[in-house]
Amino acid sequence: MHIEEISYFSDSTFYYEKVRHLEWPVYLDSCYQKDKPQSDIAQYDIIAANPFIKCQTKGNKVLISKNGKDELVLGNSLNIIQEIMSSFDYSDHVLPFVGGVIGYFSYELNSNSNKKSLIPTMMVGVYDWAVVVDHFKTKAFLVSPMFNSQTKSNWLDIIQLFNQQAASKIGSFKITSDISDNTSFDKYKKKFNKIISYLKKGDCYQVNISKKYQVKTSGDSWYFYKKFREINKSPFMAYLQYDNFEILSGSPERFIKSRDYCLETRPIKGTRARGVDEGSDKKNIDDLLNSTKDKAENLMIVDLLRNDLSVNAEVGTVAVKELFSIESYPNVHHLVSTITAKLNHKTSLFKVFKDAFPGGSVTGAPKIRAMEVIDELEEHSRDLYCGGIAYFGYHNVMDSNVAIRSMIHYDHTLHFYSGGGLTIQSNLEDEYQEIEDKVENIKKTIKFFRD
Repeated sequence: MHIEEISYFSDSTFYYEKVRHLEWPVYLDSCYQKDKPQSDIAQYDIIAANPFIKCQTKGNKVLISKNGKDELVLGNSLNIIQEIMSSFDYSDHVLPFVGGVIGYFSYELNSNSNKKSLIPTMMVGVYDWAVVVDHFKTKAFLVSPMFNSQTKSNWLDIIQLFNQQAASKIGSFKITSDISDNTSFDKYKKKFNKIISYLKKGDCYQVNISKKYQVKTSGDSWYFYKKFREINKSPFMAYLQYDNFEILSGSPERFIKSRDYCLETRPIKGTRARGVDEGSDKKNIDDLLNSTKDKAENLMIVDLLRNDLSVNAEVGTVAVKELFSIESYPNVHHLVSTITAKLNHKTSLFKVFKDAFPGGSVTGAPKIRAMEVIDELEEHSRDLYCGGIAYFGYHNVMDSNVAIRSMIHYDHTLHFYSGGGLTIQSNLEDEYQEIEDKVENIKKTIKFFRD
């Protein structure tokens, strides 16, 4: 293992800007804030580029690009990625990532939906080097296991990238239209009533329904992301740049993490807007903490995820570590629970991810029927939204987000989404307003580039 300590910057956009000119650069951003209490969900940032293997879905096949050659492989996407990773020897390490798979997985991955996707349902790279920023220790490391011969021959050049102190290039980004969306209040009301009828019949306990927004753009979306992270300040943000589109994620929600055979998932269910002053803010927190409806909604997803983890966990190890905790963000308060388990040594992290994907907090319960209702009622493909951005490290670790508050920048258009879970106790006006509250930080950033 090669490890080179490099200069530490609390603003880790510095490192990403040094590699943006390379292929498929990725930035997993904890949005670390010095003025906030330390939390292990905001300790590390990961930056990588130039994957030596690229994988993307093409219909029901996966296109694998390696050593200048392309191969189409039929099969389950995650099984194929697991097979690729199995050819590398795993070794333990104190850092969360020393190389491996980084990429995104769309909500529709391996689903039966006939909706046309905007982007491939999966794009991941196998990265042989990465920058890992540890904000608690105020250190940054360039790491590589040197599985790819080109990494070894280019190692000094890669180090030099991060020793250059030249100012970053100045770019521009503009919003060039008003925001449009595909679901008016009246359309949402019809969907709401249809879901309530399903709930009353016992089809489901909860269904998450969303709407899609679009706005026209010009310029480089990286500059939009840099402003967005200032406004949004969430611990599972990400910026991924591909050949003809970019992913911008402002997620506050962890999907599944695994390290040392310990699994953790942190579903968010229950939301209130921030108050206009300290008094109203506290009132909104108290209202959320005392809401029978929101706690019931959260508990449904906790039970679903306990079941999802148990499929690949050691018997008797699934536990609820936290139930109904409050997490506050610039635009909303969330009700968050934490479920843990011990990974069964006979299974794999790819199977854990596959068996629980997509996250229950963005589908509803029971999951399969809820997803059928979503497919029936939503006109749009969700693409990245409600899917996940993840890494799978060489040393048998993983972490992932639920890609809510996330955007796709494609063909001079910013596509984004917002939704919420409906239960039998849901109120039409409140649920519609919650959708708007959740997307407020994206709209604030749009307004900054529109004015």
